[in-house]
Amino acid sequence: MQAISKVVCLILAIWLCASAMLPLFGLNFIASKLVLVGFTPNEDTLYLFVTRSACMGTCVFYLLNFLRRKRPLSSLSPLLTLIVMHCVFGFAYLLVFEIGNMTLFVFLSLIAGLGFFFHSENERERS
Repeated sequence: MQAISKVVCLILAIWLCASAMLPLFGLNFIASKLVLVGFTPNEDTLYLFVTRSACMGTCVFYLLNFLRRKRPLSSLSPLLTLIVMHCVFGFAYLLVFEIGNMTLFVFLSLIAGLGFFFHSENERERS
């Protein structure tokens, strides 16, 4: 595995782990704005944050297994699938609800780039 792959996976694991855990401490990291905001749970939307933290925790699990070489890169397919679905629904929501915030489009483009990176690394390892 190349050093750049390890660095990207480690940074992503740290970021996702922090984002999954921060709401438990009353904070929320909004990645598209690069800010920490206070988190006050609301009974109506709490399930969304639980689901978000669970998804991020799952991704961290697969990233750490990959970094420990317990699994091949193809074991990151759940993470790649989550990235693709995030891009599909993210762009769809932005288009349907006519949200013209360019930072959100840039952020989704970065996520799409990360998906392309994982896909190309997977193809390289298969060869």
